[in-house]
Amino acid sequence: MTAWVLLAGALGCPDPAKIEAPAEAAVPEVLSPLPDARLARRLSLDLRGVLPSLAELDSLEAGQVDTSTLRDSYLDDPRFEERFVQLLGQAWRTQVDEFLVRYVEYPELAGDEANEYPFERAVGEEPLRLAARVAAEDLPWATIVTGDWSMANEVTGHLWPVDYPADATGWQKVHYTDGRPSAGILATNGLWWRYFSTVSNYNRGRVAAIARLLLCEDYLSREVSVAGGSSVADAADIEDHLRGNPYCLGCHSSIDPIATALFGFWPANEYSIEEIERYHPEREPLGPILLDVAPSWFGTPFTSLADLGPLIEEDPRFATCAAETMASLLWRREATLEDGAELADVRAAWMAEPRMKAVMRAVTDGAKYRAGGFTAAASAPDLERERVVRQLDAPLLASVLDDLTGFSWSWEGFDQLRSDTWGFRVLGGGVDGLYETRSLDVPSLTWLLVVQRAAESAAAAAVDAELLGGGDRRAFVAVTLDDVPGDEAFTDELVALHRRLYGSRPEPSWTAEVEALWSASAAEADAAEAWRTTLAALLQDPLFVSY
Repeated sequence: MTAWVLLAGALGCPDPAKIEAPAEAAVPEVLSPLPDARLARRLSLDLRGVLPSLAELDSLEAGQVDTSTLRDSYLDDPRFEERFVQLLGQAWRTQVDEFLVRYVEYPELAGDEANEYPFERAVGEEPLRLAARVAAEDLPWATIVTGDWSMANEVTGHLWPVDYPADATGWQKVHYTDGRPSAGILATNGLWWRYFSTVSNYNRGRVAAIARLLLCEDYLSREVSVAGGSSVADAADIEDHLRGNPYCLGCHSSIDPIATALFGFWPANEYSIEEIERYHPEREPLGPILLDVAPSWFGTPFTSLADLGPLIEEDPRFATCAAETMASLLWRREATLEDGAELADVRAAWMAEPRMKAVMRAVTDGAKYRAGGFTAAASAPDLERERVVRQLDAPLLASVLDDLTGFSWSWEGFDQLRSDTWGFRVLGGGVDGLYETRSLDVPSLTWLLVVQRAAESAAAAAVDAELLGGGDRRAFVAVTLDDVPGDEAFTDELVALHRRLYGSRPEPSWTAEVEALWSASAAEADAAEAWRTTLAALLQDPLFVSY
């Protein structure tokens, strides 16, 4: 610094230490916040996958709690863990409908087609469940790459080499029993069945997955040149290029040394159950030999997969990526350079407390998350970039309708709103992990059709299950079939219904329109059909399917 000051003085430049910083120009506010009740609705949907209860809305309206207090209670809600799986699944993309090995190759599952969907989800959700348990228990986020445990349910728990309790059900913490190192998600079958490696790829694709998921570095987005390459190169030619061609070395100089850590997962046949469900410690030394490089994490040497987690934890990109990933998921859009200031606040929260709940608090405290509209100062780029209105995608819609009515849309064992081979997840705006990698953020024809059919079925389920009496825990309509428009109980319940479904109080004109719809339907059939029709309409309202 001294040399630069001396040089500046010799050139007649003023001393930088004596230069007064210009006053910061006021930045106009371009986002207007959501009303508190609608913000509570957004927080509850994003963090629990359900709508806030009337009791919570009453407490908020009475000033007994604020939205941040509710947010903190949602983060501690038992439903947070399940919702985190849905949320992170959009970024990690492991909830796919097909793996190289299918359920029919396991004798224990082959005899029943209803086992297909549970098997696929059990495999793909393993790394997500591990991460969700870390988040729910508020453990340091680095546990996802350093922990000595994983997660399994009654499907994979009895198929894979893990210590799943014989009498247990549901997702449980487990330990692999095949000698694999402690490396969190990096030592899970679920992650590497999704991001598999061919025999000749030597785990390079898996390194690209690690970089994208944990560092937000996407090797596949880099520009490459194949000038001078042969169109009929054999395997040996390709390896020579990867080790000597400058265009290839731009990526492979960092990829290949990391790939050496994963050779315990390197399969002799990637379609063989015996090969891919078990770890192979005896293959660990093959990495440096076959790739002809010394193991290193971007220049820092290591000896085994167990060393990789601590190196990732120390990499500053890990913290930045955690902040960017969660911000993007909760903003429902990609983070951009324009988000730098708010992302800096999120990263600062991480540095103070490197846990995912701290990150989520910081994101949900920000103006971008809490925005419900634009001010007059908003520009065209602001209007294009920000998502002040989100829409329910198929998995979130499924969660909400199940909580409200008990309706679960299933066919032949497949959850219709959470699968694609025999379901409508992508058609309903969801992510399949292969072709659709971002949730739909604008309505589409197929999304509208999925919402319509789901709303009709959920409304019928609510009426047919006699939830109208209010006795069931999922009941959200407290009137009986004997109540009709004009009764005080009927009108009061419509007001409560509007608050429960939409997070706001209705205008008198809305109540009158709903009463008219109910009466017209009852005149054509009976009270039960009137409620089916009315509830189906309310569950398709833009105020319900947006948040």
